[in-house]
Amino acid sequence: MSVKINLYTLFEKRNKLMLKKSRILCSLLFLLILQLSVANAETGSLKADSISYNVNTKKAEAKGNVVIKKETATMWGEIAQGNTETFEFTIKGNVRGEFPEDKAEMKADSVKWVNSSEKNNNIVEAFGKVLLTREPKDRLRAEYVRWETETTNYLARGNVDGIFQNKILKATEAGRTESTFWGKRVIRYEDMSQKIGFAAETIDGTLLDNEIQTAIARSFVTIDYIDADGVKSVVTGDLAEYSKARGTVIVSGKAKMVRSDGKTANADRFILYENTKNIEAIGNTQMVFDLSDEKKKKE
Repeated sequence: MSVKINLYTLFEKRNKLMLKKSRILCSLLFLLILQLSVANAETGSLKADSISYNVNTKKAEAKGNVVIKKETATMWGEIAQGNTETFEFTIKGNVRGEFPEDKAEMKADSVKWVNSSEKNNNIVEAFGKVLLTREPKDRLRAEYVRWETETTNYLARGNVDGIFQNKILKATEAGRTESTFWGKRVIRYEDMSQKIGFAAETIDGTLLDNEIQTAIARSFVTIDYIDADGVKSVVTGDLAEYSKARGTVIVSGKAKMVRSDGKTANADRFILYENTKNIEAIGNTQMVFDLSDEKKKKE
């Protein structure tokens, strides 16, 4: 009877030891598979306080102090879900990102970090209180930003507020590609170096080496302009066309000009000259002068 008990006890201890070893091997296997999946996807890593992983789907869920690295870029957050094979993740909770190659940083409530299908880079979709900064002084705030890393291509929506190379932008929506840019419900687009500002329902234009070559503003166009005499003029109309080659802005469609010195004018169109800072009125021009100041001076 005692022999049977001893054999049973020995057999039970052996089973527990084998189960313990099996659990250790499974844990090591999980870590190995996760590392291999990350290595096969690209140079990157995933760290967190806890990580759950599905071997079949290659999907991982990370919680607590999440750190995700893809090549030279790094993102931090509270939780993350994604695929370790494609290494595409959605990160939530006080998300922060650093992109050294772009000299850029990002903050947002949540971010979707995916691979670009056309180029060997990444696409970052940020949601909620987005702040994207780039050295030396570029800044973009919005409720939503889609940015193609290693490029200047972006799309921003919702309370867009940006500064780009001495240019101020406030709009409902704005974006650019390598050679084009656009804005919707543009509250303010100002070139601080040229001392000219635009507002319009829409603005579309072309770029070359980050300089505007052409631009067309439509509907409820307002342009404020400091002329050669240092006098501020506000020109309004239905359409404004800018050409860098000609160095002009042509405003047409119920065009009107109001100067800060009291003079006003209506015309078929106004031409604003970029180099001389002069304004020319063309077609059916009607000028109105306020002579009260001149009379006071004479008296």
